[in-house]
Amino acid sequence: MITDELLFRFISGLTEAKENQVIEQWLKSDSAHQIRFDTLVKFWSDDWSGDLSGEIESRWSELEIRLNHSIPAKQPESRKIRTSVMAAAAVILILLGTGMILLFQGQSTTIRNRELATKTFFLPDGTEVNLGPGSKLSYPRNMAEGPRIVSLTGEAYFEVVADPMRTFTVKTGLASIDVAGTKFVVNAPRRSDEVEVSVRAGKVLFYNSSVMTRNAFRMGLDAGEKGIYSPTRNQMDKVRDPSYQSVP
Repeated sequence: MITDELLFRFISGLTEAKENQVIEQWLKSDSAHQIRFDTLVKFWSDDWSGDLSGEIESRWSELEIRLNHSIPAKQPESRKIRTSVMAAAAVILILLGTGMILLFQGQSTTIRNRELATKTFFLPDGTEVNLGPGSKLSYPRNMAEGPRIVSLTGEAYFEVVADPMRTFTVKTGLASIDVAGTKFVVNAPRRSDEVEVSVRAGKVLFYNSSVMTRNAFRMGLDAGEKGIYSPTRNQMDKVRDPSYQSVP
C-alpha cells in the first residue's frame, strides 16, 4: 500500500532501499501516480507559494529552528527540498487542503484531524481509517510488518485488513479493542472517560483495561452490537446498535 506518509518519507530521504524500489515501480506503473507524487514534492519544494494559516506558520517556524541541527548528512541533489526539516527523529508534515497534520516522533506516527469533517486515510498495513473531527490517532511506523497497535482519542471507523498472525489493537483511555480483521467504530471523546464500540462486521473483543491480560474483563461483540465501558461506574454494557446496517 503506497500511502501519502510513505511518499513523504521517500521525498524526505527517510525510506529504506527496499521501500525505494517499491515506490519507483509504483511511479512507473501509472501516470496518475506520478502526478500525485509531483504534487507532494511541490508542497515541499522551495518555490511553494501556498497560503499557510497563522497556527501552521508558527508550528513550521518552530520546527525548523528545533530540527536545524539534526539534518541527515547526505541528501539526493536532485531533490530541491527544505532539508532543514528533514530529520529522522521528528518530522511534522502539514497537509494543506486536507485538514490533516501528520507528526513523526521517534518510532511512532500521529495523525490529527483539525477539520469539521471526517477524513479518510490508510495505515501502513492497508487498514482504512475514517478519523472524526478533532480526533487523533497514533501508530507504530513499522506497522506494515510489526505490531498493529494504535492509540485513539476521539472517534474513528476502522476497516481492518485481516491478518490471523497479527491482531489489530486499538487503545483508548482505559479501554482496549482487539480484532483480527473487521469493521467497527470507536468513540472515546476527550470530555468523557466513556468508550463506545459499535461493530459493523466481524467480531471484536472489548477490554476494560489498557493492558490486555487474562485477568482483564473482556466482552465479545458481534456485528450489530455496541459495547459501552464507563470507568467511573466500573461497568461494561452490551446493547443492540440502533444505527446498525449490515455491510458487505
